[in-house]
Amino acid sequence: MVLTKRKMFIFAVLAAMAVGLMAGEACGDEELVFNITSKVDRSKVNIGDPIKLEIKAEGASGYKLVFPEKPQELGEFSLMRSRPIEEGRAERIVGREYVLGIYTTGLHVIPPVEVMYRSEGSGGDWLKAKSPQVPMDVRSLLTGDDTDIKDLKGLAFLGGGSPGLLLFLIVLVLVGAAAWFFWKRRWQHIEQAQMRERTAYEIAHEELSRLKAMDLAGKGRVKEYYTRLSDIVRRYLEKRFSYRAPEMTTEEFLRELKTSPLIQNEHKELLKDFLSKCDMVKFAKYGPTPIETIDSFKAAEKLVEQTREVEKEEVEA
Repeated sequence: MVLTKRKMFIFAVLAAMAVGLMAGEACGDEELVFNITSKVDRSKVNIGDPIKLEIKAEGASGYKLVFPEKPQELGEFSLMRSRPIEEGRAERIVGREYVLGIYTTGLHVIPPVEVMYRSEGSGGDWLKAKSPQVPMDVRSLLTGDDTDIKDLKGLAFLGGGSPGLLLFLIVLVLVGAAAWFFWKRRWQHIEQAQMRERTAYEIAHEELSRLKAMDLAGKGRVKEYYTRLSDIVRRYLEKRFSYRAPEMTTEEFLRELKTSPLIQNEHKELLKDFLSKCDMVKFAKYGPTPIETIDSFKAAEKLVEQTREVEKEEVEA
């Protein structure tokens, strides 16, 4: 007797159901009093489609269950990923979802998944239970006479020596050469820019912009905001004028600043007010107003902008 594909699939379904009933029995000495179920999101898939297999325990209250992260036997199926299934406020694991894949067509059966269990608080040996098998009909994406992947066809050559085709090829080569030349020049400029050491102004300007975007003061993190703002200015002074500002206290730095000819008196006063305000917030628990936080930021910007090193090109201009 010749079995059609439909009859074979029906036979596989019935067989899997029968096996599933038997698989519900435990493999240990204790009689299984709860059910292990198998469920797929669909019974017919195209080749390569992901298949969601859900293995759950029903009525397993009072038992501790262990669902394998990767089943030992999957037959022709491959495991893509898996995740636990949790229920209840205690997030009790009652099952696991597996995402499978298969790349051969025809009628297939997902093998049973082995689940370990034992009574909670018993401390006894682990027992085993198996989930029911699941039949799966995997179909090909090819239709009609396209039953297999065909070989690539040979190269097709244009004959006749068309002048239009020759002109097109010449233009294509010229455009490609111009694009390559442009890309090479641009890449050289990028490399030269990266090789040039960044100035103290460029670093401080970038750090100030980043700090402004973080909006720490608006989020209530005022002390952290002033700490970061003060550190940016101190690092700038160290790189720009070689002051050891990050290592010195505000009092030590201001004392050294008095006799320094590198900074104008206007900027010395600005620095004194700025650093004093930062110390009040950091150490004296002073709570500045939103206007004061903005003014402190503007003071740092003004100091960095007005004391930056002027490039040679700007002087000549």
